[in-house]
Amino acid sequence: LLRIASRREPLPLDIWTPGPVRRSSQPWVLMMPGLGGNADQLSWLAGALAARGWPVVVLQHPGSDAQAVKAALNGQRPPPGAETLRDRLADVEAVLSAQQDGHVPIEGDGVVLAGHSLGGLTALFASGAAPLPGLDGRCREALQRLPLHNPSRLIQCQLPEAALPRAAPPPARLRGLILLNSFGSLLWPEPALASLPVPVLMVGGSMDLVTPPLEEQLALFQSVRDHLSRLVVVSGGSHFSPVRLSERDEVLLRLGRELVGTDPLRVQELLVGISRDFLLSLERTAAGETVQQGSVQQAPPPGLPPQRRSQLGVTAFVLDGAAARRWRSGL
Repeated sequence: LLRIASRREPLPLDIWTPGPVRRSSQPWVLMMPGLGGNADQLSWLAGALAARGWPVVVLQHPGSDAQAVKAALNGQRPPPGAETLRDRLADVEAVLSAQQDGHVPIEGDGVVLAGHSLGGLTALFASGAAPLPGLDGRCREALQRLPLHNPSRLIQCQLPEAALPRAAPPPARLRGLILLNSFGSLLWPEPALASLPVPVLMVGGSMDLVTPPLEEQLALFQSVRDHLSRLVVVSGGSHFSPVRLSERDEVLLRLGRELVGTDPLRVQELLVGISRDFLLSLERTAAGETVQQGSVQQAPPPGLPPQRRSQLGVTAFVLDGAAARRWRSGL
């Protein structure tokens, strides 16, 4: 628990200390669950990365976690939505500050922000990304029809321009972003993310009915310019593929198969490897590593290679900027 000025009660933190594998260029990772999510739903990724040497802190945001959703279903409070974004950003800033001051016992060479769904949106705002003006007009156009095929637009349009969080400088030593089923196409239409200061790994699922990959992840990725950035589309993956459920997750456990998609446990195993390789690409670049090609020292390959990657019967397509543009032009 971490006491912060913006909350009456201490902020819950799950801290994962790294295993014996440590490298001087390793960043630490700050993770944020999605709307209605708890910290333990991302324990599969936090534990796997910690075992490979990366220190990890997973936030839980009171007011937009599973307890808040349950209270809304019981009629005890309105359902949480985009209005919780300011509190989430304050939580992130407080944890980053506490880590720098030594109050969070985690060390690393810079930080990677990671989040699922609304947690990914929080990571984008926390990285200093400033939404383009004109959100109200884009929302009027987008909501002319009921957004049944992209409910994330309702969240985005809950943020009138006057209430948008102010753009802030990115955290000191921000190394990258990992965005799982994130969204923001109305906030950041192309080319709004061209100035994103770090590489980004965007992950989506072909069966995501909440943040459809064509309208959200692919649309956002078109603006990203860093050569280490990658877009990953999991065949059969859903919006909830990165969520590890327990018996306490009563609401999510009621989801039908069409919203769950391919077995989440198998998807998560695949995403562990992809996340690991993305983080390693950040480390190699920071360390300026070279590889031996005969008698010549050469730079390592530029990041995670574009590829079709299969594991445990699950297939993911890893795309760089050029591959994503070819996919978009072929639609």
